[in-house]
Amino acid sequence: MSTPTTVVAGKAVGFHYILTVQTAAGDVLTVSSVATFDPAVFSRSQAYQEIRAIAADELGHGRFSVLFFSLEPEQF
Repeated sequence: MSTPTTVVAGKAVGFHYILTVQTAAGDVLTVSSVATFDPAVFSRSQAYQEIRAIAADELGHGRFSVLFFSLEPEQF
């Protein structure tokens, strides 16, 4: 599943992310897309929280365990 998100403040940089979560019921969800963040304003942990919120929106709740998280600059 791919869900785009944009959080921009100042000079934005694209980051590709992948987040896989699992609920207590065993449901697994992976979100993957490109998010735009300003590294001067957003920390990695803030970006993680924004991306985690996307998974919570997809599931309709935030009660899950994160199985995998990757955040890398979009360009090579």
